[in-house]
Amino acid sequence: MYKLCKTEQSANRQRELEQGLLAAMAACHYDEITISDLCQRMQIPRKSFYRYFSGKDGALHALIDHTLMEYESSFVLKYGRKDTTQLQLESFFLFWQQHGNLLSALQRSALSGVLIERAINHALGDRTISGHFRSHQERLETEHATMFAVCGLMSMMLQWHKDNYKDSVSQMAAIAVRILTKPLYGAQ
Repeated sequence: MYKLCKTEQSANRQRELEQGLLAAMAACHYDEITISDLCQRMQIPRKSFYRYFSGKDGALHALIDHTLMEYESSFVLKYGRKDTTQLQLESFFLFWQQHGNLLSALQRSALSGVLIERAINHALGDRTISGHFRSHQERLETEHATMFAVCGLMSMMLQWHKDNYKDSVSQMAAIAVRILTKPLYGAQ
């Protein structure tokens, strides 16, 4: 768990600590990092760390959640919600390409699943998804479609990163559009 900061100064300090964790993950496996090592690396007392996080996992979750929120806010500001699916997916792949250091750190420590889980939870928590639906069945179908799409896109993006961005952003978006707009089985 992590603290929701009330001041800009506090939020900035929390982000610094998250970036310290990311830097440590670039140097060694997540399981090898201790809070003491992290605090020593950042030259802060342990109590400063615990002011923001309940533990190392809280810092990891905050790092991922704040990255997801950064994507959402940059996407809305830059592209709006009226652009084509192709442009929306290009912004998705471009954002994650620009955050390759986080993806590398997560993959190195076998934590990509945490990113996918947090992304699904983030998408399901979105007010546009959890609106008032006419029936329980419609809400359930929307939730499952969201989980399916987020898991698939995040998995595609992680594999693309692992393959060192062999295809362009536009090519990846086009592949995702084709996958999302055609039936899974049967008529092509």
